[in-house]
Amino acid sequence: MRLTINRIHDNLGPVRSIPVGELIEPPVIVSSDDSLSKIISTLIETDSYDVFVKLSDRIAALSIRDIIGAKDIKTTRPSLVGKIIPELRRESVVGEAARIMSHYRLRTLPIVQNGNVQGQVSAERIVDLINKQLSKMKVRVNASNIMTGDPIVIDSHKTVSAAKSIMKRRRIDHLPVVNNSRLVGIITSSDIMKLMSPSERIGKKSIGIDDAEDRLSIEVSGVANDDVITASVDDTLKNVCDKMINAGSSYCIINVWDEIQGIITYRDIVSMLGEPLEEDIPMFIVGLPDEPFDAELAKSKFTNITKFIRKIHPDIEHARCHIKLRKVSGSRKRYEIDVHIRSTHGNISYTNVGWDLAKLFDEMNHALKKRVANKNKKNL
Repeated sequence: MRLTINRIHDNLGPVRSIPVGELIEPPVIVSSDDSLSKIISTLIETDSYDVFVKLSDRIAALSIRDIIGAKDIKTTRPSLVGKIIPELRRESVVGEAARIMSHYRLRTLPIVQNGNVQGQVSAERIVDLINKQLSKMKVRVNASNIMTGDPIVIDSHKTVSAAKSIMKRRRIDHLPVVNNSRLVGIITSSDIMKLMSPSERIGKKSIGIDDAEDRLSIEVSGVANDDVITASVDDTLKNVCDKMINAGSSYCIINVWDEIQGIITYRDIVSMLGEPLEEDIPMFIVGLPDEPFDAELAKSKFTNITKFIRKIHPDIEHARCHIKLRKVSGSRKRYEIDVHIRSTHGNISYTNVGWDLAKLFDEMNHALKKRVANKNKKNL
């Protein structure tokens, strides 16, 4: 019998209830007066993905993806690109941390006491906990159960600047590099950040180009790492986690020979701790609004569209909706919704941004119904 996301979710209950205080690590904190250029140096020195900065009485997080999307790293300050995030206490549980990480697309969260950051909890530690729980589970979880299918890729002859634009636009950190549809390497947001650094040297490696802008114009093939972490679709998730943990990697490419089938990242694994919407449908929604009315609206509308698609494709394997609060202006809130539905018939993805959450879901409903209808016509 095919394993559903909900069964995985149920088996991970023990992990969800662990206090984050048991996973606390030293935080990486920067000053609100630091330039992004200086913060890049901090990220490289500490081998971090996120840093925290205190803005007035709130804590903001700044990720590598935020930085590579900035126009000028020499003059831009953290307050312009960082995002205010919920704060954890030592007694907060891993399930709550996982929900916030998935919502804000972060790999670390601050643990705060009396307004000060006392430590952090990382996605890496949570993945390690999940991996240990996987060895105790009676059900077999394969890579195919949670991977993001048909990931976005980039041709090896495209420029680093093109890779940077894709990551910024699609809000991703990993781009498999292909040549004639074959996997030849991978480029990450961390690789690009290092190329943006004022220093000519990228770690111990020098590419011989002094100007940071000129470095972004070189081909991806000149920067991509060809030592790619890979697994097959039939590999267990336990095996995938072992590979990622042993290599210190935040991703694993799922392939058959050199043809890419999917990708698994920290976020895919951590998201398994999210809240299932209904027992009989493998759906997850991450980043529900704090307002009860908006939260119920999002649940209801996403449930309805997934049920509609399931009538046409009963074999839905995975349905996720990520809601992100992009901006607050007075009483108005600007949201982004990112939907991915996978079945054996293929994948359906949808992204939209706007100020009216109900309208965003209505537009998604219309667009996905139209897309499914058109696909059915082609198959007639």
